[in-house]
Amino acid sequence: MSRTLAQVARLFGTGRNRLIRQLKQRGIIDHQRLPAQQHIDAGRFTVELREHTRNPLWNNGNGQLYSVALVTPKGVRWLAEELGMQIKNMDEAA
Repeated sequence: MSRTLAQVARLFGTGRNRLIRQLKQRGIIDHQRLPAQQHIDAGRFTVELREHTRNPLWNNGNGQLYSVALVTPKGVRWLAEELGMQIKNMDEAA
């Protein structure tokens, strides 16, 4: 099961913004919070296209598409090692 960056931050016992800052500094994600292609190819991340439809004033009521970086279970384990973090609940990281 792939996880959002916020969910991964909780697994590591840190904040979402702190995790994102570390990933940007290491070049793992870009300024749009999307992973570098090499990490997608390695199976650590996936990118999902989602639609925001809660605001009827956006795009004449047609919603807004956006991309979300998701971390795979392999990516969670790799990030923990790469960042020197402990996974707080190993069962959730499987």
